Amino acid sequence: MKVPTIFKSVRYTLAGVNGIFSITGILLLITGIVAIVEYSYYTDLITKRFLTLPGFVIATGVIIMITAVVGFYGAISEHFYVIAAYVMLLVAILVFEISMTIVAFGLESDAVSEIRTPMIQSLQLYEKRLDIAKMWDDLQMGFECCGVAGRHDWISNRIPVSCCHIDYGTISPFECTSGNAYNVGCASALGEWLGHYAFIIGVIAGTVTSLQVLITAASAWLAWRSKFEEVELES
Repeated sequence: MKVPTIFKSVRYTLAGVNGIFSITGILLLITGIVAIVEYSYYTDLITKRFLTLPGFVIATGVIIMITAVVGFYGAISEHFYVIAAYVMLLVAILVFEISMTIVAFGLESDAVSEIRTPMIQSLQLYEKRLDIAKMWDDLQMGFECCGVAGRHDWISNRIPVSCCHIDYGTISPFECTSGNAYNVGCASALGEWLGHYAFIIGVIAGTVTSLQVLITAASAWLAWRSKFEEVELES
């Protein structure tokens, strides 16, 4: 069988395919680390699903990097059984990536409802724990929101100042009331932000999954060639 010059060497072709595979692992590692750092600030307001997803992404990235070592060894040795083992690992990783994509898009659509209960529980600790108060104040000022579903989650005469916009030059005393507090609830504001990150993870995971299908198919073809075809071997 005549093989195009660029594909005459199983060694170099597999090394190239494995190089692309390694890049997908690096991409997943970066995505997972960024997501877990962003989510970690709101650990008291979110469920474990939001931390499990980027953790799964990071773990998959690490597995990819380890598997890439097997791939490079298979490229160097051109040993059929090593390449075949590499292909089997690729298939397993493909399953992980498909699951990751499904979970990410599912979390995007469930983000608001997912965080509502822990947010309600956290709100009750606002005047009891300074760290919770700081987190809620940062959340309400940063997202320009108030309460979980809205400003009515607070007692009318005890609405935090962070629920209101304060213009530069405002002089004390300043009172934040139900009349001038933000109308948007923080569950919808934060949920939209969390869902956005989940969507990004889903898009990246979906893209990596598509590449993984091609990488797995190419590696399987190279494994077949290393076993059954006589090809020109590069020294």
